[in-house]
Amino acid sequence: MMTFLLIERFSAMCLMSAVESLRGANHVMGGEFFQWRMVSHNGEKVPASNGMTIDVQDKFSSDIQTDYMFVVASHEFDPPYRAKLSSHLVQLARNGVRMGGLSLGSWILARAGLLNNARCTIHWEGLPAFHETFPNIDIVNDLYVIDNNRYTASGGLAGMEMMLDIISKEHGKEIALKIANNFQLDRIRNASDHQRSGSIIRMDTMPPALQLSVEIMLANLEVPLANSEIAGRINTSVRNLERTFMRKLGVSPAKYYLSLRLEKTRELLIHTNLSTLDIALNCGFSSSSYFARCYLREFNMRPSDVRKKQ
Repeated sequence: MMTFLLIERFSAMCLMSAVESLRGANHVMGGEFFQWRMVSHNGEKVPASNGMTIDVQDKFSSDIQTDYMFVVASHEFDPPYRAKLSSHLVQLARNGVRMGGLSLGSWILARAGLLNNARCTIHWEGLPAFHETFPNIDIVNDLYVIDNNRYTASGGLAGMEMMLDIISKEHGKEIALKIANNFQLDRIRNASDHQRSGSIIRMDTMPPALQLSVEIMLANLEVPLANSEIAGRINTSVRNLERTFMRKLGVSPAKYYLSLRLEKTRELLIHTNLSTLDIALNCGFSSSSYFARCYLREFNMRPSDVRKKQ
């Protein structure tokens, strides 16, 4: 039995991609090999982020009999009943239930202390804030992670691919491929494939030298490096570095670097309560006023406008 705990404003696509994989498995194998149900914290139907409302079969408690428990969350990952959630989740884990999180559901598992001894992932929007809030947890940018009885998927179709991995281990790769074919998937991505992130072009499409340059930038957001330092680390000249960025990405290294830093500030503004100044300093801006000017040019709104929308 797989149980899905739905948190208000969860991603319907995350849920459906996971559940449809199980339904597809039963269809391909011709039997009820997988069972699933939905639960909510109070046993009442739950609204998804797209406006759909999903009925549930039970109220969430530590007495639920299940093999897997997946927390499905998106916009609301810090619900007011979080303490009760944590208590029930911890007890289920003690009972040997395999724990999982879809999209920002990983955040709820982390708050309950259930990801302290396992690698995990989360939707790319939540990665910067997750790093700040849980610095000791081994979080990665992979599509999904299965580690130490913890099952985390980054969102979207990654939930389907994680389920296909589980199905493949239990019933063979051929069954998983048949299910994928029924859903018009031309290939099942590997767990270690990286997520696409924001407006930043996918790194695995870049030439190796460019990939390395971007990785260096991402590792040095708080104290940005000069072009000469980046060029030195990849054994090229500043002029060649600038030519490569302009030819492949259409922007200078400095402009691309700034976009990376602003992407991170955007996620911290949305997903944390850090002050604007702290966010600015964490992402290499010398002052909140300079940060605000850069943010306005990049996103056509001020950092304060983002906070007002929350």
